[in-house]
Amino acid sequence: MSIKIDLHMHSIASDGTWTVDELLREIQKNKIDIFSVTDHDTIESSEKIKNKKLPDGCTFIPGVEISSTYKDREYHLTVYNYENSEELSSFIKNNNDMRLEYNYKFIDLMSKVYPEVSLDDYFNNYEEDPSKGGWKALNYFIDNDIFKDIGEYFHKLKNTGLKLIFKSPEEVVEISKKCKGKIFLAHPSYYYREGCMPEEELNYWKDIGIDGIECFTPYAMKKFQEKYYFNYARKNNLMISGGSDCHGEYLGRNLGVPAVYLDQLDIDQLIDLENFKKHFKRGI
Repeated sequence: MSIKIDLHMHSIASDGTWTVDELLREIQKNKIDIFSVTDHDTIESSEKIKNKKLPDGCTFIPGVEISSTYKDREYHLTVYNYENSEELSSFIKNNNDMRLEYNYKFIDLMSKVYPEVSLDDYFNNYEEDPSKGGWKALNYFIDNDIFKDIGEYFHKLKNTGLKLIFKSPEEVVEISKKCKGKIFLAHPSYYYREGCMPEEELNYWKDIGIDGIECFTPYAMKKFQEKYYFNYARKNNLMISGGSDCHGEYLGRNLGVPAVYLDQLDIDQLIDLENFKKHFKRGI
């Protein structure tokens, strides 16, 4: 029984290109049986999907990807099966507000260099097309021919020395546990592209209370990376997840890639697997 899974993807609610309905059509087309939408610091699309008719045989796990700052670097935690609460909504809204303020500071700095851009123009004249993916500040610069792509944007942003400091991972874990979510360290291979996250750093994440690790991701380009995180999770009784980090038509990451199947993972605490298998049938 090949049950295909993708537990990491983004919609137009954060920086993807697909609406909820478009995403569900792609889920069906790619024959994904269990999926989660993990938008950055918003549960808008996850909440909408709860009330949607899913493709036949398909199961949805509500999710969100929450930003944190650890050792002056941005890290992400994916949280599944959260209980929607005012406290969670306030927490992720605060993250979004901090990111927006950071973007405004960057636009203001760039207005001293590029007379074509300004905060006044951004707020009063610029109309973004969210179906392009990315985010408004990025698209503002691209549409004004200041930067050609996200790479140039981040290169210039890094050179400004601006700092974006989110809440600590401990605070993210605390709020996630309060809303009864299961917490995974998202794509550790993203942070260590050529090698693997040192065990002492993985121990830090384990000790603060994560429930699992996203071992299978498009960033684990070498098989030894998948194996390393998989073995660490197994040894430390952590769940194992995987996903494409697909943003629709943006960034070139395809839904369901890498191909991940249920027998590779350990997500027993996220879904009633016995009941799922009993009623499993692939959608047409």
